[in-house]
Amino acid sequence: MNAATRSLYINSVRHAPYLWGAFYYGTGNIRADSPTQRAINRMGSRRLMRYLREHRPDVIVNVHPTPAGVVSELKARGETTVPSSVVVTDYVVHSQWIHPWVDRYCVAAAPLREGLIERGIPGNRITVTGIPLSAAFARPLDRREVAARLGLDPARTTVLVMAGAYAMLGGITEVHRVLMASDLPAQCVFICGRDEGLVETLRRKSAGRTNVHVRGYVDNVPEWMTVSDLLITKAGGITVSEALAKELPMVIYRPIPGQEDWNTKMLTAGGAAREARTPQALAETLARVLAEAETLATMRAAASRLARPHATAEAASAVLDLLPRSAGASG
Repeated sequence: MNAATRSLYINSVRHAPYLWGAFYYGTGNIRADSPTQRAINRMGSRRLMRYLREHRPDVIVNVHPTPAGVVSELKARGETTVPSSVVVTDYVVHSQWIHPWVDRYCVAAAPLREGLIERGIPGNRITVTGIPLSAAFARPLDRREVAARLGLDPARTTVLVMAGAYAMLGGITEVHRVLMASDLPAQCVFICGRDEGLVETLRRKSAGRTNVHVRGYVDNVPEWMTVSDLLITKAGGITVSEALAKELPMVIYRPIPGQEDWNTKMLTAGGAAREARTPQALAETLARVLAEAETLATMRAAASRLARPHATAEAASAVLDLLPRSAGASG
């Protein structure tokens, strides 16, 4: 994904989420052999072919649907024989991930495997691995030690609010307002990503509140999740998978139409999360979830059942299984 594409996605999600949703659902059933899909697949194909000839990889791993389609088109035209794998980074099947010349699909959960089979993908090409994460999320940490180091009270309930690296959690200022107005006996941590303006705004609005901590971009998310009892977040596939690996209950606030809607349905159906779409609903949800320790314990157990903390190793193994097929391939 280049800078222009990333900027378009971020701004559409921030300022026009329903337009993004319309685009997402509108492209959800394009056939792989349709003229439209073939045109999309030709985007950047010459540049990618030059890259393959220069670097001669043994296997290709796609974690975004667009290059997966380009590789499939190149293989269909006989321009490369390098095995191609796709690692789906959400909990929903979308047509942009599905291409006829993909040799291996790594998916987050069993329902995705079933969905791909329903769309004509042979079952022997699909492996349920979970969504790959940093190995740090699988390592146990001592909550009391980490909390003390981060300046938190390890004995107090901690609510973590994550806006994402590019601060795409819609309405984070609404979340802040709800938490500031509540009488919940909790300490709150806001991680605002790379949006320095948001950091300054929330710090100003939190002035004098010793139970509120505001941070920008951080590189120790496993630690913050370890010391937290509840996460308020958007429903991006990577973030929710990290939370599941840390057995961290979630409240999904204003999920973006499209893949986040489906991710939210998976989490709520599995019991690991609750959903809230308005400030009032968020306040009511927080009051219910935090009122009894048993509720959080039940959600934490559900998160543990859904977690795939070793997904990276499983996906790597599935991809490496393709290597014998590449023997002698010139790319």
